[in-house]
Amino acid sequence: MQQRPSVTGERTSDQPITAAPGREVFSASRRNLMLLAGVSFAMMSIPRWLQQASAQTVTPAAPPPSSQQQANFMALSALLTGAPKLNPRIGARLYSALGKQAIEFEKQAAALWQYSLDHKIKDVDNLAAAVGSDSALSLVLHRIVSGWYLGVVGDGGVTGNAKVIAFEQALMFDQVRDAVVVPTYCRAAPGYWVTQPAVLKARA
Repeated sequence: MQQRPSVTGERTSDQPITAAPGREVFSASRRNLMLLAGVSFAMMSIPRWLQQASAQTVTPAAPPPSSQQQANFMALSALLTGAPKLNPRIGARLYSALGKQAIEFEKQAAALWQYSLDHKIKDVDNLAAAVGSDSALSLVLHRIVSGWYLGVVGDGGVTGNAKVIAFEQALMFDQVRDAVVVPTYCRAAPGYWVTQPAVLKARA
């Protein structure tokens, strides 16, 4: 098989193609400068309100509570309410709502729980009496108890910042569940009220 005669100055496929010295560096530098100029022009063209909105959008949110923080809050809640078993989902919602209501809530709730551990306090009455002189811890204590019993965080008032956490499972209904029906709930079938309640029959 005959080979095609090579032409002087023609590059063969196995010969590396090299650029003139310094030309590649110059091309890359010029390309980078053009890209930088384009980005700078685009940033200057963005309205200020859009830049501010973008900055607010990418602001990192507060980290969610750790499982240990949640466990400590549930243990503290059990101590403050005396309830044998609390709903963890309601506890998570309550913890989050109280944290949004007061910036220092998580820190103060942890301090209140640690105080009860350090002083081996096992009931809410003794804990309330012990922290009575500390306005911050006392306020946290009352906010937690109020949240569990009322099922609401905050108050309507002028600000209207009340947030409903629970209704039927609010602890205030547990104290009278055997005699008082939760508002808007029906104890039994329609017309059940014409029959004498079982509690009254037992007392008769």
